Amino acid sequence: MNESKISIIADTGCDMDEKFVYDHNVKLIPFRIISDDGREYRDRFEISAPDVIKLLENHDLRTSLPSIQDITSTFDEAKAEGYDSAIVITISSKLSGTYSAISMIAKDYKDLKITVVDSLTLSMAEGFLVEDACEMVRSGMNFDDIVKGIESKRESVKAHFVLDTLKHLKKSGRMPEAALNLSELLNLKPIFTIKDGRISVESISWGKKHAIKVLEKKLDPNATKCAIAYTGSKDEAELFATRFNRDIMIYYLGPALSLHGGKGIIGILYSK
Repeated sequence: MNESKISIIADTGCDMDEKFVYDHNVKLIPFRIISDDGREYRDRFEISAPDVIKLLENHDLRTSLPSIQDITSTFDEAKAEGYDSAIVITISSKLSGTYSAISMIAKDYKDLKITVVDSLTLSMAEGFLVEDACEMVRSGMNFDDIVKGIESKRESVKAHFVLDTLKHLKKSGRMPEAALNLSELLNLKPIFTIKDGRISVESISWGKKHAIKVLEKKLDPNATKCAIAYTGSKDEAELFATRFNRDIMIYYLGPALSLHGGKGIIGILYSK
């Protein structure tokens, strides 16, 4: 058990490596993925990202907030393991109601001191903040200083993505439909980033090949941690990784986020 008795919790939007989650006892609160056939899955626990990509071929899928039961049971688990406080890091509140949902339940939960931190980002950019939080706990920092430390690090994590298709993003309602229709018609490939907690178009390229070249230049040379996210072909991600003369993590984007981007995503995420 962690000597400082601080539990680090995140939603499954952090896309963290299973080994890190296990080694650091990070507790994950799953989103829900709901299919048009009425089936419901707990993100990561009951469905994988490749499963989502396959289902998208024949089904409409949508994400939903974590259930009250999953949020509460995660807090119960932390308490049962002897923790007396918890720091929860969530996907951007501008992209999901998860931050608000967890905050409401945390406010009324009496058995733990809980602070919920809005990462203002997603995927491994959120995951890097979780890693930092775990490092702070291990170094012996106190609860309030860890919260302040995570909040101050939010400006240091960046995420940039190129999508093969925009149709799933269009269904999600997270981007203007007219702009997405024009992009697909002209084979324009937007470079997406997270700005002020929202998905934003950073630049536009003609075709994916050129977009990948633009994406390559997004990695800050001063980055201390970096990762390449993908859906579909790992070969494409590994080929992209050879452009960088450094160690870089390659991971399959998580189920919930894969749902909104579909097959063929390539992303570069880093912390500095």
